[in-house]
Amino acid sequence: MSLLGFEDVMKADPAAMTKAAADWTAMAGKYQQIQHRLENEVLSVTGNQGLWLGYTAFTANQHVSFTRQQSIDAQTEAKAVASIITDAKNDFEAAQKKLKQAVADAQADGMKVTGTGSVMFDVGALDPASRSAYHHEPDYQRECNEAAGQWAQKIKIYVEEATAADQRAALRLRRAAKVGDMMNEFNGQAVGGGDEADGKRAAELASRLKDGKTLSPEELAELNNLMKANSGNPVYGQTLLNTLGAEGTLLLADELEVRLNERGGKLKGEYGELQTNLANTIAGATRDTSTKFYQDFRKGLQEAGVKNIDARHFGGNTAPIYGYQTLATLLQHGNAGYGAQFLNDLGADVIAAERKDNRWSSHQFNGPRPDLVHDPVDGVLKLMGQNPEAATQFLDPKGPGAEDRLKYLLRDREWPTTYTNTLFGPPMNDKGTHQAGLAAAIEAASTGDVPGDNAHNGGPHTPAQARVMQGVIDALDADGKGSEVHDDLKMPIANALSDYVDDTHLILSEDVSNVQHNGAWEKNGEGHLGGSSDHIVRVMRGVADDPEAYATLYAAERAKAAEALAVLPPDPQHAPEDRDIPARQVGTALGAYDAIRTSVILDEKDDRMEWAEKTGEFASTVNGSVTGFIPEVGDIAGGLVDLGISEWTDHIKEDAQNAGNSKSADAHYAALTQGKAMAAGWGDAHHADPKTTSVVSQELGTGHTTGHANAMSALGRNGQK
Repeated sequence: MSLLGFEDVMKADPAAMTKAAADWTAMAGKYQQIQHRLENEVLSVTGNQGLWLGYTAFTANQHVSFTRQQSIDAQTEAKAVASIITDAKNDFEAAQKKLKQAVADAQADGMKVTGTGSVMFDVGALDPASRSAYHHEPDYQRECNEAAGQWAQKIKIYVEEATAADQRAALRLRRAAKVGDMMNEFNGQAVGGGDEADGKRAAELASRLKDGKTLSPEELAELNNLMKANSGNPVYGQTLLNTLGAEGTLLLADELEVRLNERGGKLKGEYGELQTNLANTIAGATRDTSTKFYQDFRKGLQEAGVKNIDARHFGGNTAPIYGYQTLATLLQHGNAGYGAQFLNDLGADVIAAERKDNRWSSHQFNGPRPDLVHDPVDGVLKLMGQNPEAATQFLDPKGPGAEDRLKYLLRDREWPTTYTNTLFGPPMNDKGTHQAGLAAAIEAASTGDVPGDNAHNGGPHTPAQARVMQGVIDALDADGKGSEVHDDLKMPIANALSDYVDDTHLILSEDVSNVQHNGAWEKNGEGHLGGSSDHIVRVMRGVADDPEAYATLYAAERAKAAEALAVLPPDPQHAPEDRDIPARQVGTALGAYDAIRTSVILDEKDDRMEWAEKTGEFASTVNGSVTGFIPEVGDIAGGLVDLGISEWTDHIKEDAQNAGNSKSADAHYAALTQGKAMAAGWGDAHHADPKTTSVVSQELGTGHTTGHANAMSALGRNGQK
């Protein structure tokens, strides 16, 4: 679209639009006066009331009646124009306000904004020393130029917003005035501005698309304009979706997906934008789940979600596409964020539908819909991964209707597969299932963080989050099968468990404070993990097949070990519980990690060396002092955390080599080696006497023996080193 000028937007006076709207409202009042005069003073004479009779009177009455109707239509048109101008004024003024604020903020950030909206760093405003630094430091120049580019982009967005408001108003005014109408009459059907009017117009255009008809480029641009401007408005969204209906909304979504992927199709960018705007409209309309609209729309989705949306196309019955698959596909394109309750309701409804009839298995490749979400359950869970509140609510075993949800998803669910048609014989099944959505939802639900945001910092966690993490452990280790973890889940579960390193350290070290808790527990409003170490060990073993997952878990524990060792009192007169017991517990936890690694090395067979190489690489590149798992305890822990990491890496490679040569290894004590290096570093940092340092190291070794033996037993490797 052709943008308004930057200066035009900055200097425009919206107050003039207020006056124009008032004038049009006044005009409607004048036409109403004309209507009343015609009714009271003219039609009373020509209207066959005995005052004027005959053919001439009849003809005059027809003309006056037509003029009266025109005065009524003129009122409708004038009121519509006033409403459109008022709505345009509000939209334009909002965009103008944001633009002016952006300019002021850019200037406060040291930028110069030109009359065309261009932004550049104002070098002239710098003091001499800063100016010299700017000219001699390329990094400083780059940062300033990047900041200028960001401000320019923000300014452009707000100019586009003002332009869109202007264009919406122009289109509405042309329709209200019936521009181009050969009859040249007032428009008695004129529609004003506002959210409901926008929703009706958008529904009119969208319905044509839904029915397979084509919109002109101008109409498509108008629909996108309406969608983008109003997607977060519930009145607009509910008007649009009510008109389309739930099934119609899914038909529209499918039509957009097909058109977006047409070979050689035109307007792909516009259809893609419309897809995002429709998803955002659903987000805005479903934010409030207490409305009648929401209840009706949800019921409609429950019915349409299990219908074959592709039945209207040739061949659509041979490879059906169900409504929930279409909806999950559409929602992936939204960027406005969906309400937690909407996602919970949708997830519950899709699971309820599949428990009646698991119909999601489908053809591996759908040409017209290459981005089709075959598994709507995993698709909805993926959305929850971006909304930790929704994910926690959905997966919390104490949440409404969620008592067995984790068990169902992790143990009982028959995950849908895809198949490929062959020229001869039955279809070939793709046995691999995909659980990336479940993985994202688990990580978000148990930590409260969006996966991939690098926000995990070791807690604290809410009781609900801890119940999710505990529920995952319990479900995975049902019947002692915690070592069987889907590939998609390994890294996310490792991330989540690392965020609970305070709890896993206590559990693995057999700390007495955890013995009384059989599962998740609460203290001072915070949630914690509980239970025996064997469950944790088996689940950690399950994820440890992924070398990065094991390295992530170990990085968290070594950071926790460094924290625990750093605060040990160096005075030899201290009681054992102050120093020796914590050191022993560090060793016990590290022993469990050595046992887990031993199990992987003994199981990996031909891949054990590759696993060891990758694990060492990942562990060496993760600096424990910046993993986020060390609270503010001073510099000592930061100095200890990476001591011995090089030796640790060498040890695991040696262990893998030994296991490869002899089918067993004499000793797998890489973590013990690093633990002892930390103990020595603790002694140096505290200037402890050698005997005290030796005691700490010995206690650590004693604990390691216990932890290693306990974990090996939990993994079914009794007596196997």
